[in-house]
This record gives sequence, C-alpha cells and structure tokens, in this order.
Amino acid sequence: MEREVQRVRQAFLSGRSRPLRFRLQQLEALRRMVQEREKDILAAIGSDLCKSELNAYTQEVISVLGEIDFMLENLPEWVTAKPVKKNLLTMLDEAYLQPQPLGVVLIIGAWNYPFVLTIQPLIGAIAAGNAVIIKPSELSENTATILAKLLPQYLDQSFCSNSCDDPIKKDEMADSEMSEIE
Repeated sequence: MEREVQRVRQAFLSGRSRPLRFRLQQLEALRRMVQEREKDILAAIGSDLCKSELNAYTQEVISVLGEIDFMLENLPEWVTAKPVKKNLLTMLDEAYLQPQPLGVVLIIGAWNYPFVLTIQPLIGAIAAGNAVIIKPSELSENTATILAKLLPQYLDQSFCSNSCDDPIKKDEMADSEMSEIE
C-alpha cells in the first residue's frame, strides 16, 4: 500500500493534475465510461445487491452522471482566483484566494451503494486536481471488479489507483500520509 501511495504522490507532485484542462478531460472520460459501460455497471450492481436495473440506474448511475455534468459546468469558475479584501498592509498588493488540490485522496467504497459512493468522491477529487487511491468494498465483489477493470481504461492510471485486491489496514492508513480519506 505504501508503495502505491508513493507512486500516486509522485504523479501528483509532477503537477500534471493541476491544470483545468486535465481535470475536465478526466471528468469527461469518467462520464464516457459510465455512458459506454452502463449495462456492465448495472449488471455488477444487480448481481451484488439483487437490485433491479431500474433501481440501480435511478439510485446510482443518474446521480453520478448528474454530478459529473455539474462539475463540468461549474469547475472553470471554481478554479479561478477570487480577489479578497485588502487591508492597510496589503493595499498595494494583489490579494486573492487561489484554490489548491490537497494531494493524494483515499476513497473507501461502501457495500450498500457500491458504485455511487465510490464514484461521487472520485468526481470531487478529480475536479479538485488530486490524485486518488480507490478501495471499493470487497463485499460488493462484482462492482469492485468492474471498477478495477474500467477505471484504468478511461482514467490516467498514474493519478487514479484502484486497490481492489489490497485489504487496507487501519495502521497502514495512519502511516501512509494521505492528504484526505473519504
């Protein structure tokens, strides 16, 4: 696990995930993945949780697509520097607030909504310019397997690692220096 964290951190430190263009491309690729492989995703959710296709679609897929569209629409505004109030010490300076990514984010998926509760935090992490390690729930085995198969096909593998086969221990998380755990 620690080696994977270091690999993803090095990718983050390269600065490639910071530009708006890269983030938008990754979000569009994620949307393309959901749209193109919708049937496979729904089948995996259905086999894990015995949900009907309609139920899985309305509870998991629609909200993910809506979240991606929301991010794509608003991200250009959110990443721009915002001017801040000046005081006596800064009145001759340019003072602004510039949002910055955190670094490496660990996303631990839940078994009961295995797709949406893994992908929605991923959307936010990508939009923020972070690198991500995803740990889907091993209890939703088919969804974890489809995510392990699809994410590397659509997203930049150096910034998005999927550790399906790697059980994460509490002690390792404390020692791994994650920027954020979701």
